[in-house]
Amino acid sequence: MRAALPLLALALAACANETSIPEASSFQGGAPPRTAEAPTPAAGPVTRYDGLYNGEVTLVLDRMRNCPQAMAGPRQIQVRQGRASLVINPQTGMTLTGMVGAEGSVRMAERLDRTIATSGVFSEDGFIGEYAYGLCRYSVQMRKA
Repeated sequence: MRAALPLLALALAACANETSIPEASSFQGGAPPRTAEAPTPAAGPVTRYDGLYNGEVTLVLDRMRNCPQAMAGPRQIQVRQGRASLVINPQTGMTLTGMVGAEGSVRMAERLDRTIATSGVFSEDGFIGEYAYGLCRYSVQMRKA
């Protein structure tokens, strides 16, 4: 305890010439304090990928899983006002939907079970992605109509 007293005396002596606590807004030599910026307004929907995309959904083979083949027949993704929709199962009407991002990425999911989803990327020519249903994976490749 007595050894700490000289250190405490030095610390107090260093502050003896201080007459006031510096203002939080004052700065010396560094960058000025940042002011709060107004949030950027929300951008509208990404419409440059709007249109119809036609193609196939095919099973990605996995020796460890016994997954059913994809439903036979072509599929179609419709993108309107940045909202993509894919009728993944025409027999039941199961539809996956999602919003397209500025770079073309999308995650379309089923309304009640969000784990049933197709994720991928739109380009000027088409769509490439993957459909996930449980542990099973399916390749989705489409060309813009």
